[in-house]
Parts: sequence; C-alpha cells; structure tokens
Amino acid sequence: MIIPKTREEIELMRESALIVSKTLGMLAGEIKPGITTLQLDKLAETFIRDHGAVPGFLGLYGCPSTLLTSVNEQVVHGLPNNRPIEDGDIVSVDCGALKNEFYGDHAYTFEVGEVAPETKKLLQVTKESLYVGIREFRVGNRVEDVGNAIQKYTEAEGYGVVRELVGHGLGRKMHEDPEMPNYGKRGRGKLFIEGMVVAIEPMINMGTKNVRQLKDGWTIVTRDGKPSAHFEHNVALINGRPELLSTYAYIYKALGIESDEENEFRREPLAV
Repeated sequence: MIIPKTREEIELMRESALIVSKTLGMLAGEIKPGITTLQLDKLAETFIRDHGAVPGFLGLYGCPSTLLTSVNEQVVHGLPNNRPIEDGDIVSVDCGALKNEFYGDHAYTFEVGEVAPETKKLLQVTKESLYVGIREFRVGNRVEDVGNAIQKYTEAEGYGVVRELVGHGLGRKMHEDPEMPNYGKRGRGKLFIEGMVVAIEPMINMGTKNVRQLKDGWTIVTRDGKPSAHFEHNVALINGRPELLSTYAYIYKALGIESDEENEFRREPLAV
C-alpha cells in the first residue's frame, strides 16, 4: 500500500535526505587513492550522529555498516573493508539516515583519480538516466513509466539494466511501496499520487544485465566483471510534479563541479 505524506512530513523527510546529502558531500573530499571504504564508513557514522540523526542502514536487516560501498564491478550492497581504493576505481556510496522518524536514502558513484573514458561515460549516462526517470514521476503516470524511460535511455547506449534490484517508496520505513524498477512498459504498475515519496535509483552495468551475490550475503557483482554505476535521489510528488528532497550539490561543491542538473526539480535554488 502506498503511503502518501503530508507537506509537514515531506519537510521532515527533506531534513533526513539533506543529512545524507551532506554526508556524501563530506565523503567526496575524502575519496582518494589509499583510503579504505572502512575508513569512509567510520567517517560517515560520526558525521551522521553529529548532525542529530542515526545511520539508517546500520542494523537494518542485519547490515553491519553505515555505508554500502560498491567498487568497480560491484553493483550495490558492498560491505566496507580494508582494501585501499586505487586510482582508476569507481566507488558507489549508498547512505541512509534516520531523523524525526523518517528516512533519507541516496547514492552517488564517485570517480577515483584517472578513470577510463568508457567508465566515465557509463557514470554520465547512468546519472542522466536518473533525471530522465524522475521526469516521469508525476501524478497520473505509473511506476513502469519511470522504469521504461531509464531502460530506453541506458539500453540505447548498449548498457545492461539490473533486474533483481529496484528503487522503492520511502518514509517511516526504509522500504515502502511501491517498488520502482529501472525497466518496464509504459502504462503499467501502480498509479502515482500526490504526496508520494520514492527513491529512484538506476543500477546500470557496462556489459550484461546479469548479476550474482557474493558469499558475504550482501555484495552484488556483475556476472561479466565489468563496471557498474549507481545513482539515487529521493523525490516527492508535490503539486503533481517531482521535487528533489536530496541533492548532489554538496558533492559538487567539494569537487569543484558546476551543475544546474537539479534546477528543474526545485521550487527555489538550494543554498549550499
């Protein structure tokens, strides 16, 4: 059952989402060759708690960490470890925070040092597909309208769209209805209604769409060993249109990147 949120609840969710956004922005300045994902995990936990929230993933479904960090061929749910990140790696950092009884949950795939051009393109297209999908999240459309838009955009570049893992509704629980696949046929799935909040998160592989789970019971990797990218935003339906609750602006500030990609999904400019 879809649980629409009141305007007051959406503002509380915006607070939770922005804590995650600020955490990712802090980590953006730390993700360099030589640091470990376990070190990043400890930094994130401290930052979230210092900002009046608690880690959203830690303990959820038995998750042992604050972050899920997926490197190169790892798609999602990678567990932080002591392997130093290397020049040329890509690292998907997925983070959650719980504040005021509501969750924030989003992700960004970072480049480490000099990344291969074909990998850069994968990241670019995957992030672009996120906004292509968000544009379809509006009152009167249906779940698979979003998935279809993401699928068409990324498959046109020859990439594989992961089927086993999907986005989701968000609220007082980390995972609420509806599931939000990154593939589908237009006109199918649950109807979008005012006040919905969802996490839209394309998970796109350079090669095959097929994945497998490692023996740790968490980490999902591509079956062909090729890289995978993952980007995720939290989005609310307000006045029939999508509005971002999360932002990559803190990441871009840390990395010195200028971008207007989020402007169409905001009522007013975001002060960072």
